[in-house]
Order: sequence, then C-alpha cells, then structure tokens
Amino acid sequence: MRASPLLTGTAAADERRRRGLRRMRLVALSLLLLAAVVYAATLDRSGGWEYVHAASEAAMVGAIADWFAVTALFRHPLGLPIPHTAIIPTRKNALAHSLQEFVTDNFLSESVVRDRVHRAEVSLRVGRWLADPTHSDRVVREANRMLRHGLHQVKDEDIELLVREELIPRLVDEPLSEITGRLLQEVVADGAHHGLVDLTLIEAHRWLLSNGEAVAALVEDRAPWWTPEWLDERVARRVHVEAVAWVRDIRDDKAHPARLALDRLL
Repeated sequence: MRASPLLTGTAAADERRRRGLRRMRLVALSLLLLAAVVYAATLDRSGGWEYVHAASEAAMVGAIADWFAVTALFRHPLGLPIPHTAIIPTRKNALAHSLQEFVTDNFLSESVVRDRVHRAEVSLRVGRWLADPTHSDRVVREANRMLRHGLHQVKDEDIELLVREELIPRLVDEPLSEITGRLLQEVVADGAHHGLVDLTLIEAHRWLLSNGEAVAALVEDRAPWWTPEWLDERVARRVHVEAVAWVRDIRDDKAHPARLALDRLL
C-alpha cells in the first residue's frame, strides 16, 4: 500500500527540520567549545588578550544562559528538578487560561467586537459593492444557481412528509387568529397600513384610467335587458368617471371619510 503524497511530503519536511535542528545544535556547541578554548588559552594573559579573554567569557556565559532559558521552558535542564523550570509542561493549563483571558478581553469581548464591526462599516461596504450592477447581477445569478441546485436535491416525498408531519400539525395547534390579531393591532397602531392603502389606491387609480373600456363593459353587462344601449353607454361612462374621481379623492386626501372608516374598521 503506497503512502499518501500529503503524508509523504509532511514526513520529508519533518526530516528536513530535524536535520536543520541537529546542524544548528552542532554549530552552537562548536561555538561554545571555541569560546571555552579561547577563554582557557587567554587565561592569565595581559595586554590586549584581556579583552579577548573577557569576550570569550561573556560568550560562554551568554550561550549557557540562553540554553538554560530555552531548555527551562520545556523541561528540567540536565534532568534536575530546578524550581521554575519545565514551565510549559507544568503550567500549560495556567498559560492557556491566561492566553484565553487575553484574547477574550482584547479581541472577543462584546465592546471590542462591536466597536471593530462598527468601524469596519460592513453594511456600508456591502451596500456600495451591491450598488454596482455587475456585482448585484452576479449575486443574483449565484443565488439563483445555488437555490435551483438545492431545490433539485430535495425530494417531493421529503417535502410532503415535512408538510404533513410538521407544518400542518403546528398550524393546527398554533393560535393563528390571536397572533394575527395582535400583529394587525400593532400594524394599525403604528400606522404602517397607510403605506399599503396608498399603494393600493395608486394602483387602483392607474388601473381605472387604463381600463375604462373594461369598466364600461362590466357595467353594460350588468344593465337590465330592457334599457336602451345608448343609456347603458352613458351610465357606464358616468360610472367610470365617478369611480376614477372617487379613488383619486381618497388617494389625495389623507383625512378622507373612507380612510377614516377603514381605520375604525381595523
């Protein structure tokens, strides 16, 4: 069985890192030994050798201190249980808790997130991006494609089961009349229905102006059989004119009796 290329690549990378680590350890140890040799060779010498001696001594002390500091983070140096060593293995829970508190307080707190989201102006940027017809068309196309794909994945039997077993029982048990009544009460109390009334009147007035013949035909069809045709036509025209005027008056007059009657009815 052949190993996965991903696993093979990971193992090769780990091996390269191990070789690099061994090489760096060898270099560091060689430099430490070199500093020790220089220190021993310049011991008790005078003149300019004193500076070389001091430099080699400082190099050894610094190297040993760095080794001790790094080693003490992960284990006890030389296996000796020296206090305040092996910090990560012995205090990993406390370190993780401190890191958690730091990230939470400085990056994930409600005030910080709210402030950063506010400064990012996400809604404004999205709105500007969608204002471009190219972007909005792309969003519509992608949403349409995803929705169509999702609907194709849904079986008719699943929809039928959902409606029969979940939706219908809930609708039967739900007090819809009470909910609808409260919703309608809130809508009327806030005057939100006025916009719908205005839209309905505007469309009704436009339809009446554009469909005078349809209104006339409707009136003529309802006329008695014994009335003359010329009378039916005059009555139909008059009804159309009065209907247009009546709808226009309601549309333009916010305090029209018909509007007030509708408010009282609701």
